[in-house]
Amino acid sequence: MPKKEKKRLQVVISEEQDALLTRAAYELSSPERLVSKSEVVRLAIAKIVQELEEGKAELAELLKRLEPEEQA
Repeated sequence: MPKKEKKRLQVVISEEQDALLTRAAYELSSPERLVSKSEVVRLAIAKIVQELEEGKAELAELLKRLEPEEQA
């Protein structure tokens, strides 16, 4: 089954978050394979879903992390 492509979401992130994405992409990259910031975001989404399904992450806990950003 071919991968279904969706139009890119336009999400506003802070400079600090962008720096974290850049650092994560750099850490995940190797000479054989460069990892983009978009790929890091896709990996993070998959990890969050997996942890929620396994009961490792509490939804309320994750939502608390968003509160300071929404108030800004």
